[in-house]
Amino acid sequence: MRARICAAAVISVGAALVVAGVVLVALVQRSLEHPMRGEARARAADVVNLMNVASPPTRLPALAAPWPTVAQVIDGSGAAIASSDALAGRPALLTATPSHREPTGRTSFVFSGRPQNWRVDAVAVSLRGRPATVVVATSLAQVERSTRLIVVSLWVGVPVLLLLVGWLAWLLVGRALHPVEQLRRQVATLEQQPQGRRVDPVRGDDEIGRLAATLNELLDRLERAGAQQGRFVADASHELRSPVANIRAALEVATAHPGAVPWPEIADDVLAQNARMGRLVDDLLLLARAGVAAPGHRFEPVDMAVIVGSVAAPAQSYRVPVRVRARAGDAPATTSGDRAQLERVLENLVANAVRHATSAVTVSVAGLGRWVELRVTDDGPGVPPDDRDRIFLPFVRLDADRSRQAGGTGLGLAIVAEIVAAHGGTVSVADAHPGALFVVRLPDASGSQGPLRSPSVP
Repeated sequence: MRARICAAAVISVGAALVVAGVVLVALVQRSLEHPMRGEARARAADVVNLMNVASPPTRLPALAAPWPTVAQVIDGSGAAIASSDALAGRPALLTATPSHREPTGRTSFVFSGRPQNWRVDAVAVSLRGRPATVVVATSLAQVERSTRLIVVSLWVGVPVLLLLVGWLAWLLVGRALHPVEQLRRQVATLEQQPQGRRVDPVRGDDEIGRLAATLNELLDRLERAGAQQGRFVADASHELRSPVANIRAALEVATAHPGAVPWPEIADDVLAQNARMGRLVDDLLLLARAGVAAPGHRFEPVDMAVIVGSVAAPAQSYRVPVRVRARAGDAPATTSGDRAQLERVLENLVANAVRHATSAVTVSVAGLGRWVELRVTDDGPGVPPDDRDRIFLPFVRLDADRSRQAGGTGLGLAIVAEIVAAHGGTVSVADAHPGALFVVRLPDASGSQGPLRSPSVP
C-alpha cells in the first residue's frame, strides 16, 4: 500500500508538472513574441518614410535592438524592390493581399554567419500612391534561448521535484501507516498473550485511533463470545451426562443382577432418559439454527392470531387452563417470518408459563402500528428483576426450577430469544402482579410506520 500510494502521488504530480511545463513554455514563447508585431509595424512605418522619396534606396538598414530586425519591400507585382543586406537576392518572404489579413509566418536564413529562425510579419502600405508590402523579419534567437533555458530547467527540475515528492510521500505514508503496522503486530501476537490482552490505544480522534478502539471492542466481544461458548459447551455436556449416566447405571445394575431386576421398569427408565436426551439434542440443534436462515429461505406473512388460536386451542391439554384474551389493536396482527419458528416461540412461552402458573395462563396478541405484540401471562411467582435478562441464556434455571426432571432442558427461553432476534423483534419480561408477563414484539408485515407503544402491565 505504501508503494502504491507513493507511485500514485509521483505519477499524479508528474503528469501535472508536464502539463504545467508545456503550458508555461507556450505562454513564455507567446509573451516574448507578442511585442514583435508592434515592433514590426513601427519598423514598417520607418521603411515607408524611407521609401517615400524621389529616389528610394534599394538597401534597407538592419536594426539590432530590441531584436535583430531586417526588412523587405514588395511591390504590387510581387517583386522585391528594396531589402536589407541579409535578404538581398531572396524572393518575397510574405505577400499581403487585399482579401486577407496581413499574414505572419516563420522562416530561417543565415545572419551574422550562422543560421537563425525568424518571425516574419507583412504590413500592407502605400508607396507614392501605389500599394506595396513591407515584410519585417524579427530574429527569434533570444526567444529560443529563453524557452530553451526554461525547457532545460524543467528537464532538470521536474525529476528532482518528483524524487522529492516520492521521498516525502514515502516518509509521510510510512509515518501514517506505522500505527496500523503496530496494531497488526499486536493482533498477530494476541494468541500468545494472557487472556484479556488488548491492543495499545492510539492517541487522537482520527481514523487510526478509532480503529484501535474498534479492535479492542471486537476483542472484547470475541472474548465474551468465547467464554459464553465455553460455558454453553460445558452446560450442554453436563446436561447430556446426566441421562447417559442414569442409563448406564440402570443397565449396569440390570446386567449384574439379571434375575433380580424388573426389566419393564428398567426399559421404561431407559426410554424416558433417551427421550430426555432426544429433546435436549433437538433443542440444541434448534438453538444453533435459530439465527441462521437456510439458503434461499424467505419469510412469509404469518397471522399471529391464528398461531395463538392453535396453540391455546381447547384440544391442547395443559396442567392449567390457557386462555386467549382479545386486545384492541390498530392493525392486523400479521408479521413476516417462518411460521414453524414463530409457533415454537409461542409453544415455549406457553410451556414455561404453564410450568410456573398457579391457576391459569393468558395469551393475547394485537397489531400496534408498526409492531405486532404477543403477551403471555401467568399467575406464578414471577421473575426477579435481577434474573430477567439471565433467563434468556442457555441452560439457565432459577432456584425455584432446579429440578431437571420437571423443569425441561433449560433451552426454551434461549430458543425464544434467538428466534425473535432473527425475526428483527424483541422479547422482555415484566411483573404481572402476580406472576410474570412475557412480551414479544415482531415487525408488522405491512411495514406500517405507526407509533411504537410501550407495553403496559394489565
